[in-house]
Amino acid sequence: SLEAQAGGGVAERYHVEQAAGGEHLGGVFVGLTDNVEANLSQWQALFDEETPDEVPWPDNLHEKCTGLELGLLLESLRPDGIVRNVQRQVREKLGDKFLEPPPLDLQQCYDDSAPNVPLIFVLTMGADPMAELMKLAVSKGMGDAVSAISLGQGQGPKAVTGIKGGTDTGAWVVLANCHLAKSFMPVLEGMVENFDPATLNPRFRLWLTAMPDESFPVSILQNGIKMTVEPPKGLKSVMIRAYLGFDSDWYESCTKPKVFKKLLFGLTFFHALILERRKFGPLGWNIRYAFSEPDRDISSQQLKMFLEDFQETQWAALNYMVAECNYGGRVTDANDRKTIVKILSDFYTPDILDPNYKLSKSGIYYAPKSGTIEDAIEYIKGLPLNETPEVFWLHSNADLTALINEGNDILRTAIGLMPRGGSGGGKTPEELFSEVAADIETKLPAKKFDIEMVCYKYPTDYNESMNTVLPQELLRFNRLYTRIKDTVVVLQKAVKGLAVMTPELEVVGNLFLENKVPESFKKVSYPSLKPLSGYIVDFLKRLEFMGGWIDHGPAVCFWMSGFFFTQAFMTGVKQNMARKYKVPIDAVIWNFWIQKPETLPSVKKDMWHNDFERPDK
Repeated sequence: SLEAQAGGGVAERYHVEQAAGGEHLGGVFVGLTDNVEANLSQWQALFDEETPDEVPWPDNLHEKCTGLELGLLLESLRPDGIVRNVQRQVREKLGDKFLEPPPLDLQQCYDDSAPNVPLIFVLTMGADPMAELMKLAVSKGMGDAVSAISLGQGQGPKAVTGIKGGTDTGAWVVLANCHLAKSFMPVLEGMVENFDPATLNPRFRLWLTAMPDESFPVSILQNGIKMTVEPPKGLKSVMIRAYLGFDSDWYESCTKPKVFKKLLFGLTFFHALILERRKFGPLGWNIRYAFSEPDRDISSQQLKMFLEDFQETQWAALNYMVAECNYGGRVTDANDRKTIVKILSDFYTPDILDPNYKLSKSGIYYAPKSGTIEDAIEYIKGLPLNETPEVFWLHSNADLTALINEGNDILRTAIGLMPRGGSGGGKTPEELFSEVAADIETKLPAKKFDIEMVCYKYPTDYNESMNTVLPQELLRFNRLYTRIKDTVVVLQKAVKGLAVMTPELEVVGNLFLENKVPESFKKVSYPSLKPLSGYIVDFLKRLEFMGGWIDHGPAVCFWMSGFFFTQAFMTGVKQNMARKYKVPIDAVIWNFWIQKPETLPSVKKDMWHNDFERPDK
């Protein structure tokens, strides 16, 4: 078999994917299985490439593929290449400008607004539009006429007073964090609906900021000008956004321009670096911190102040203020605190003034020569669109999980945007998810496990802890079985009009169409990241495993990840060992012997009769 020839790797991955049947797609997929078997070493080398989408494929297959076909192959072989392939398709079809999100143009939004039309910032984590808003206010001569109110408990009356005063005097009223004042939203909705353009001061504007929240008034959303303030993705985009936000006069006003511009670039690079480290999960930060643009702004102001007020550069003070206070104030994990201090020391250092000092091992990243803001932006635009882990001083494999997760997010979003039928004589969404529910019902066993019978067949035994583990596992599986069975049965009845189609059932039906596992299943389920189809197959295999245990007794080789609560099984094994040899259970430890790959097929085929034997009790 392919698995035997390659010992895993590309063969195992491809074997799993092609088993579902890809040849019916036609095109390059015809004969692909034979191609892989005939050129297995070449496919294995491709599988091991750091960027498989940028190197030649066996038989020049990559040149024969359309963009979609290449994407499907990458999804099967190397899912971490999906993002790069999507970017390539966008670049070839639409151009580079669609890969680099444009900065928010507040001026244009303001020009489209009116006194009775609110301007709404839809916030995301780490985004704060206040700096750009104040910059616009100053340019419009409204710098002293901005009334900012952060909503929360007890701030409603102040907001009402501010809006009434602003409509008369022509001030800009900023209500921040509307999602934190749910009880005030109906009041705000009523005030906005009663705005009369004839009586409002023409200079008055109402600015609202809020995270996505159900309590935010729909009428305000419909009538207002909506802006999304989303942190840019990638080192390059974060740094461009930062430099576009700097004021030219402020940038050129420091009396030590060379030191200031070098260190400001280092600070901006540091800010982008610690933001992008979050995509690596625990490899980046133990906790996902909400570093924001105000952290960078206050640090840049302090940098200029320290350079102006002191003859010598205060390296220790600058490092402390940024790493321990401005950014470090958000850091709660001790190891993360050490990490951020160490990272900053690579940028706030005398070495950065050396023209030959590099910010990464590859030498691609460095602090450019002192020049104008436009010069710095031009250098940043020349940086790679996708940074590699080496700039974070991480191993190249660190990027795999992040890229796979991002690729899966893209595919899930694309599936969610697909039409769900109902037009042109096709099936309605209700009919479609009813079919999915019926398919799941037919695959489920006719009844759940008989716990009473199992307890009679395997009574509590001092020398066999597995007799206690089994009923506990069956109880959990029965709970999940009941949840799935009841849901699919009621969902089918609701589609036929025999039961009420509740909002919860409708959500479940829509998730079925998107091949996602409903939250109601997850609440009583074992941890799983599989889509719905794979989840049901996996669940049935687990039921089969438990059923075999009931019929044949404890297995010779156990499916460790097939348990609901693996820790109970492992503790039971240690109890059996401790009671057999009359030793304290705390003295029993686990040892591991790696078995040969040839033993795996027989174990996967039959966990009770294979190449291994169960030790005597």
